[in-house]
Amino acid sequence: MIRYRDLFAIGEFRYLYAGLALSYLGDKFAALAMTVLVFDRTQSSLLSGLAHASAFLPALLAGPLLGGLADRFRRRELMIVCDAARAILVGALLIPGMPIEGAIALLYIAALFSTPYMAARSALLPEILHGQASVTGNGLQRITYQLSQVVSFAVGGALLSVVEPEGALLFNSLTFSLSAALTAYGVLSRPAPASAGPRTSAPAGFRAGLRHVFGDPWLRNCLMLVWLVSACVHAPEAIVYPFAVTLGGAAPLAGMLLSATALGFATGAFLLTRVLTPSVRDRLIVPFAVVAGAALLPLITVPPTPVVIVLLFVSGLGCGYSAPLNALFVQRVAPAYRGRAMGVAIAGLTGGQGLGFLLAGAFTAIGVPPAASFTLCGAAAVVAALVAGRLWKRA
Repeated sequence: MIRYRDLFAIGEFRYLYAGLALSYLGDKFAALAMTVLVFDRTQSSLLSGLAHASAFLPALLAGPLLGGLADRFRRRELMIVCDAARAILVGALLIPGMPIEGAIALLYIAALFSTPYMAARSALLPEILHGQASVTGNGLQRITYQLSQVVSFAVGGALLSVVEPEGALLFNSLTFSLSAALTAYGVLSRPAPASAGPRTSAPAGFRAGLRHVFGDPWLRNCLMLVWLVSACVHAPEAIVYPFAVTLGGAAPLAGMLLSATALGFATGAFLLTRVLTPSVRDRLIVPFAVVAGAALLPLITVPPTPVVIVLLFVSGLGCGYSAPLNALFVQRVAPAYRGRAMGVAIAGLTGGQGLGFLLAGAFTAIGVPPAASFTLCGAAAVVAALVAGRLWKRA
């Protein structure tokens, strides 16, 4: 069994992980700060929501166009460039007199660099960690991401009461700078994939990634399992505030509900990538995916708040199924296609979640009670897990 101390005994992983953890914390704090900043200046919930949506909308464009960069250039150097670009662009948000529309545009441009960074990092990880160590390392990164959400949901609002939003943006810019420095200092430079083939346009490269992924039944069905279940289970995040109001709370309770899901995800990822053996883990991936949706079904009865928190924690626990699949997916993809394959994966995951947010919001807008919307999304997730999981296991 691979232990976390075994991972941190590898110098390259220590630096890669440290930069990633810093960026996660800075990102979450800055996203909340930017939402507050935009609303304070404009009193527009539409513009505030548009700023918050920068966390997922740019990936719809960046996945097809920029994910393949990780197969064309040295991955370490690409990560450094992406971090440096984000540091500069986020820092530019602090320019005095910056129009709010310009600030949102800069936020979206900065977010475009996240996709090639993530594609390069995901493609590089199996070259640093091998076999089960790669699965454990990927799981630790996913756990860190979820815990950063817990911290931001739980204490981000309180921190912004004593730290101006501009201070949070400066912190985010500094985390990107430090991440670039850590990668440059501690991660080895490796040649670009030798078998990437002749240079083609970005759309052609994306199509090549699609053909590679969807030509392999295991890869294709793995993506379907992750895309469909994630889209359904995470869709209710868009209506968590009205659901909190239904429970008799408001924004603090909404943050607590989101934290419960994120903490559950971190726990599930820990179990599946660190505690359980690979053979047991592989048998439990589909059952965990089913649990992710099934835990939302009792919410139709609007149970007491403590019960809701437990159910959302269990749903998040089930969502941990995607942590080992992410690592196994990257391992199975041919090294020369890993960047493009991750571009495909990121675009589909982000697009599916964005569509799920819209549908959940639409259900509520036409009069479906928030609790019923949670249950409908959970039922859809159960069906998706059973169907896609069956196809994946057969592949």
